[in-house]
Amino acid sequence: MVVILMQKAKISQRGEMSRLAIEIKAGVFVATINARVRDELWKRMTEEWRNPCIMIFSMNNEQGFEIRTFGDPEREVLDFDGLFLLARPSENRTSDDLSEVDDTKID
Repeated sequence: MVVILMQKAKISQRGEMSRLAIEIKAGVFVATINARVRDELWKRMTEEWRNPCIMIFSMNNEQGFEIRTFGDPEREVLDFDGLFLLARPSENRTSDDLSEVDDTKID
């Protein structure tokens, strides 16, 4: 099974996606497609359409799925020893930023 979330998708792109998948909500597609079609679809979404998107698909690993992201998603995917975790993108902090933290305790 493959779940695809497309942000800012044009109507023509959503129409093309509906040939392979069911659109359960605007920009959210669910399908059962083989690995070759899945990879070709990912290539098209990232190289031709260039829309921010997330693809989640079944995989034979510990979690049972894999995640691919492209563009500017709200969360980033971290590979933690073979487990996929979602995190909010962190800002790069310097030691000067840490000195501004208030050390008071809250009771």
